Amino acid sequence: MLGLLLLQWFIATFITSIQYNTYFYGFFGGALIVLPILILYPFFKGDKYYRYFISIAMMLFSVIYIQQYLGRIEMHFHVFIAMAILTLYKDIFPLLIAAMTTLLHHLIFNYLQLYEVSLFDMPVMIFNYGCGFDIVLLHAVFVISELAVLGYIIRLQREHHVNLNITQNQIHELNQELEHTSLHDSLTGLPNRLFLRQQIKIIKDNAIQNNEKFAIIFLDLDHFKNINDTLGHDVGDALLKRVATILSERITKNTLVTRIGGDEFIITLSGFASVDNLLPIITGLLQEFRKEFFIKGYSLRLSASIGVSIYPDDSTSVRELMKYADIAMYKAKTDGRDNFSFFTQTLNKKIHNEVDIINDMQRAFYDNEFKLYYQPKVDARTKKIIGAEALLRWQHHNKGLIGPNIFIPLAESTGFILNLGSFVIQESTQAIKRLSDLGFHDLIISINVSARQFQHSDLYKDLQNEIIKSAINPKQLAIEITEGIMISYVESALSLLQEVKKLGVSLYLDDFGTGYSSLSYLKKFPIDTLKIDKSFVDDISDDSTKNESLLVNTILEMGKSLKLSVIAEGVENVHQFNYLKDKGCDIIQGYYFAKPMCEEEFIKLLQNPSF
Repeated sequence: MLGLLLLQWFIATFITSIQYNTYFYGFFGGALIVLPILILYPFFKGDKYYRYFISIAMMLFSVIYIQQYLGRIEMHFHVFIAMAILTLYKDIFPLLIAAMTTLLHHLIFNYLQLYEVSLFDMPVMIFNYGCGFDIVLLHAVFVISELAVLGYIIRLQREHHVNLNITQNQIHELNQELEHTSLHDSLTGLPNRLFLRQQIKIIKDNAIQNNEKFAIIFLDLDHFKNINDTLGHDVGDALLKRVATILSERITKNTLVTRIGGDEFIITLSGFASVDNLLPIITGLLQEFRKEFFIKGYSLRLSASIGVSIYPDDSTSVRELMKYADIAMYKAKTDGRDNFSFFTQTLNKKIHNEVDIINDMQRAFYDNEFKLYYQPKVDARTKKIIGAEALLRWQHHNKGLIGPNIFIPLAESTGFILNLGSFVIQESTQAIKRLSDLGFHDLIISINVSARQFQHSDLYKDLQNEIIKSAINPKQLAIEITEGIMISYVESALSLLQEVKKLGVSLYLDDFGTGYSSLSYLKKFPIDTLKIDKSFVDDISDDSTKNESLLVNTILEMGKSLKLSVIAEGVENVHQFNYLKDKGCDIIQGYYFAKPMCEEEFIKLLQNPSF
């Protein structure tokens, strides 16, 4: 409205003042109206009475206009434009005041003209041709008609919530809100990936200028997906908000906390002198997330995995630093979670090697580079080979033999273990058929079943199909599962193992003693054989005064009481063998008798045992 007032001042006074040489009466007289309004603006802006005052002032300019320009009706057009613009405020009272002011000063000036009254030594003239109150009344009809039309427009604006009055301040506020929304996470309110991308450049420039370091800390919540899947996304969202609050409370002037998606957060920390200064911060974060969280009526236990990269020690490229922090975070997860890891070039090389292996596994599968090796199982009393464990090996065409400790975890993480699992079932059943054709009808070949294979593949049908296809006796096949599989999938595991048992396949519980070792689970599941883990066999000492083998004795006694066979794996020397045989262990597996070997060597050993 102030802009409109200044426009009125210019049109109604300055132009006519030049034409009629009436600067004092016109332009400077109008200034007496404008200047007080401008002075009062900082104190009364936004006040409705201030708008009324401005509307009166705008209409008063027509007084000057009439006096200086002899009041032709077409010269009053700006008055009606001003009234129309007042509808922007959806307020009828400025219109009423403007209309009343217009009508009133026309009546007064017509009266002054009728009685030939002079102002400023000039006769008052409303019109420059002869007329009376009839023209003034006609003018009043136009003003009142305009008031009615504009009032109706305001009514429509109110009914349909039409807002035509978007001021510069409102546009600025809207732009600020849009900018904030684009740069912040809608759930937690933390800065987002785009904001981080902008700020990290500034952080890097400051580090270069001040010859300082800065760290990128990549934080990922452990097992967060389980919370969403079991308790619902509303609980998960509430938990993320709590995490954001925890991280925000630790913000200092040198810290930037951002959420880049899902349950992943990046903390950028600058201005520290040594890496040692980071350790209290990181360990403090881990400790904070180990506390109990009460979210929407649930008591939750949480942990986090943290990866750290440092500028310029690890790289001077921001993109590489982000990647390295991510790599370090996954290293912390593979180390058991609830942990942190600093990025190193050694770790980077290891990750790249793993990526190469993952990419090469598919090719190797179709090029038949995966083979089954067999480690004999020997009866402890007779030293007769009663079976073998089928172990997967990768004979790479360039790198040679790649150990299962390298490629099996990678196959698990990528899901490729399902392909390998199907291959092991198919190849082992065919091997049993070949051994049977050679006269070895009583050998039992056991295969390992991974957690992912157990969860996602149709294990029962795979076993059934291959048993039928190879035409073997199912009693010659056994599957080895770990305690972790049973505990993680209790109901589904029990149902599946009962079906597998009906096929005639034996069930071995591998690595017994390293997990829960619950007697109730042994009674509940249809297990045939326990396997003592190598770590316990290693504890068997030739010093009779030591009792490290106490757990081995317990497992052996437990097997006897449950009428289960017991296999000891990892047996490497004669003392271990004699101890286990004396304690009643049924079957021995380990380097003491034989290492894993290819099928041809295994057949030769069966035909000519060397022990």
